[in-house]
Parts: sequence; C-alpha cells; structure tokens
Amino acid sequence: MNKFPIHEEIARYTPMDEEAIGLKAFVVSDVHLNNHPENPDEDPHTPRPRNFWRFLTQLNKEVNPEDRVILILNGDILDITGSWTDDVMPWDTNRSAVISAINETLSGILENNLAAVEELQKILQHPNSEMIYVFGNHDGLLQHYPECQDVIRNYLSNRNAEIGQRIQFMEHYICPELNLYAAHGHLFDPFNRRLLPGEPPLGDVINILIVNRFVEVALRRLREEGYTDELLARMRIRLHDIEYLRPLALVPVWIQNLAHQFHNHPQSKGKTKAIDVILIDAIAEILSNPATMKFLTERLHLPGRFLKLIILSTIRLPAILPVMSFLTSKIAKQGHSNKVQYKAAQKLYRGHGYRLIAFGHTHVPTVSPMSESAYYFNTGSWKPVINLFKFSKDPVELEYLNPEVQFNKVERSGILRIFKPFNATHQPAEFSLQTVQSGLN
Repeated sequence: MNKFPIHEEIARYTPMDEEAIGLKAFVVSDVHLNNHPENPDEDPHTPRPRNFWRFLTQLNKEVNPEDRVILILNGDILDITGSWTDDVMPWDTNRSAVISAINETLSGILENNLAAVEELQKILQHPNSEMIYVFGNHDGLLQHYPECQDVIRNYLSNRNAEIGQRIQFMEHYICPELNLYAAHGHLFDPFNRRLLPGEPPLGDVINILIVNRFVEVALRRLREEGYTDELLARMRIRLHDIEYLRPLALVPVWIQNLAHQFHNHPQSKGKTKAIDVILIDAIAEILSNPATMKFLTERLHLPGRFLKLIILSTIRLPAILPVMSFLTSKIAKQGHSNKVQYKAAQKLYRGHGYRLIAFGHTHVPTVSPMSESAYYFNTGSWKPVINLFKFSKDPVELEYLNPEVQFNKVERSGILRIFKPFNATHQPAEFSLQTVQSGLN
C-alpha cells in the first residue's frame, strides 16, 4: 500500500460532492492568457483559454451559496511580458509611460479572453468568495506598478467597489485554516527574478526583445519578399509556438529547426531570399540588436563582440546545436525545475510547518510528499510545453522533428483542489491534484 496516498484524476475535471459544505480552495497557475489574435475559423476558446474556461464554469456550477470559496491564481495568469508590443520597455525610467503601456496590454489581454473573464466575474459574485492573485514572472509588473492592478479589479468586478475588495494581489499567499502556502516559484530561478533593483530579469528581456519582436520581424521580411497571405498566416501560428519553449534560451535552436522544415519550400522559387534564410536572418537581427546585446552581455558576463560572434556563427551551424541545446537545458534546470522547487518547499516546511505547499513556474504538474502529512505541489501550465530531448510517459505529440534536433510537445495543466468542512476544525483538509490535457478538445 502507498504510504502517502495521492488522489489524482487524469484528463478530466471531477466535481466535488455537491452536498459537501465548507471551505473550498482552488489553486491554478501559468494560464498565460495573452492578446494574440485567435484563428476565427476555430473555437474561440482555443487552446488554453478553452480548458481554463471549462474549469471555471465547472467551479461555478459546483459551489454552494453557503460555501466559502477561495480561487488562488498562482502567477503568470495574464501574460503581460508575452503580450508586450509597445515601443516603451517595461524597464523604462518614464514611469507614467510604462503604466500606460501596462494598462493597454492588460486591457487587450482581458478583452481577448472575455469568456474566461465572465466566469471569473461569476465567481466573485458568490457571496463568500475571495480571489487571490499571486505575482509570477510574466505578470510581475503588477507588483512593481500596483496602480495597474485596478485595471483587473475593474474588469472582474464590473467596477463594483464591494466586489473589487475580494480581489487581493500578493507575492505569496498563506491560508492558516488549510495550512497552505502558495507562491509562483520564479524567485528560485535566477533567470526570472530581479537580481538588482531597477534591472529587469533576463527572462523578461528574452521575452520582450527576442521572442515577441522576432515574430513581427520575420513576418515583415516574408511580406516584403512577396510571400502569400496564406503562408504568412500559417507562419504566424508556427512562430508563436516559440512562447511554449522551455527553456526560452532554446529560441535559436527552435528557429533553426523551423527553418529546416521550410527548406526548399515551393514559394521560395523565384524569390530573392528563401523562407529558411529569412528566418535565420531575422533571429540574427534580433539577437545582435544593441538593446538585446546590452542585456545579454551584462547578464552572461561575456564581451559583447565575443557573444555576437558566437550568436551569428553558431546559429548557422546546425551540427553543434544539439550540444548547445543540451548544455543550455542543464543550465536552465538549475532554477527552473521541480527538483529545485521541492528543496525550497522542504525548507519552508521545516521552518514554518506548512502542510500543503503549492508552486507553479516549471510548467510540469507534480505532487511529492515531504512527510507523512505534508506535500509539495506544482500545478503545471495551461499552455503546451515544448521541450528538447525530453521524453516521458505523459501523452506526447512528436510534431517538431528533423535529423539534428528533436522537440516534443507535452500539454498538461494541474488543479489543486482543497476542501475542509466548516465543522472539522481539527481535521486536516482533503486535497487532490488533477491534471488536464490543456491543448486537446
């Protein structure tokens, strides 16, 4: 018999007992709702907004008027840095300009995900509801610019001040009644936390200066070369898959892989530059941009000319890319893994005695016992995760392959559900970690 029984539901969401009355808490993380336009020919809730919306609608159906409901949004719910297109950078010294850009980005994200927003509004209309928004690395600007939190409050409360008070923003959340500690977990990752005041994390720089801008640069170059709108639409979808990469440092390898797939494409015939050449040139332009180079050289502690030479040469040498990818993944795992977070959870457990500790950030759902009564959880991500050289027993879609590199796509999110009856003062809370196939119908 398993010494530490874990309740786990796979690929479906099972409601709690509708007759049970008490404190019901739900922890989710890494939904990464953004402002990217969806394909109008498809379900408007695709892919991650759809299943997040389904979870919220089910939650609204199963809670009772007498229940106390706590929804803990454990970081990276609204993907601010992943949606950033403004010319003003989040680390600009002009505070009013940054606030304006954040507010505009937030409004775009919320408008682009109205179905989920409406369900969040319904949760807040529950008479005994609370919504806890924990800062992550993709929405950490909400912590540094707290005045921007009102955009979210106004949307979710329909400008009802009383309901708006039920939304709290914080770096971490502690619920004594459930003996629960929740934090996003990015503060254990040196690539995604602020090492010095006023300086952005390297993860923000990569997201905004490389990932976001590369898509537009590549599409602009393809459009200028005369490629068809149909190909541009298809390419836009494929290029936005970059945001699913873990770690994001694999961007150059991903571009090389994508270029390989479009090598000798029929539309390249008669063009000045082929698709694969345009893609490689675009990433080279982005990586060698002075603003990008400045941050990369400062954070990696390498001379600018040396780093630029490495980037411009290795990106065109696919034979060494697997080695680069392997080493990059190893480095990133030092701060972006459940192993690191589990050790941090153990330290919290030994120091404070929390029975349930929940993190996000790694995008890999898991549960691990720390003792016979204490557990570490990671609630995974509601968007697909594309890894390099990582195969597991989880459902995997091997759709990104070429002779040099192999990517796979794993699509699992987690929901930590906790319940404690009102009359069970001294009884430990019940819990389950449920995983859902976030990219499937």
